[in-house]
Amino acid sequence: MDLGLDGLHALITGGTRGIGRTIAETLVAEGCRVSFCGRSAESVDAAAAELGDLATGTALDVSDHGALTEWLAAAADQHDGLDVVIPNASALGGPPDSPDKWRKVFETDVLSTVALVDAATPHLVASEHGSIVQLGTITAVEYHGYPGGTRSYGALKAALLNYMSQLAIELGSDGIRANSVSPGPIYIADGSWGFIEEAAPDYFAENVAHHPQKRLGTPEEVARVVAFLASPAASWVTGENVVVDGGFTRRHAF
Repeated sequence: MDLGLDGLHALITGGTRGIGRTIAETLVAEGCRVSFCGRSAESVDAAAAELGDLATGTALDVSDHGALTEWLAAAADQHDGLDVVIPNASALGGPPDSPDKWRKVFETDVLSTVALVDAATPHLVASEHGSIVQLGTITAVEYHGYPGGTRSYGALKAALLNYMSQLAIELGSDGIRANSVSPGPIYIADGSWGFIEEAAPDYFAENVAHHPQKRLGTPEEVARVVAFLASPAASWVTGENVVVDGGFTRRHAF
């Protein structure tokens, strides 16, 4: 299937590693121009070199909303527009789940997404294929009791699901689609589950055994769903939260 991404311009936050990096790779493979950011200049430069000529990286902290919106404006100007926005950067869960952690997740996950969408909307209106795909988590839709505290992460990611649903309705008449993708346990060697595998091997093994497919997911399995939802091939899909977890959650999905 031709997704229709060739020649379009997508912007991704948190694109230097993990799922964000794999999304960038997947979009570039489809011929999409990609602007991405990350906190470390070194990791941004390394990712840009590996992604090739279609990708441009910038070092910034998404919780600096002024810098975030300036970056978006510059990227849209450089590429004569913007077609796809993928808010992916996250403060994640983990201890301590304190008031300071709630503020950090709110600033990094929620307000950065709002700032990004507000700045991107005029460009997406001008595009024939305006699309927003927010990266969520299954902890927003089902309690899993992961160690270390995920209350702030799950609750505020749930708020973003509501926000995307509102955007889908309010921006639909402008031809802009808004969706969420919520991954389940995804194994990345230098990511959260790689750390859990080392620090808590019994807990890691329990989760693998609990999974219907007896394995964790891969970043590629998430990135392919994101690329589809971002693309013109998904032109009649909006306001959805697509759970990508291989059947890990036990909720009835209707």
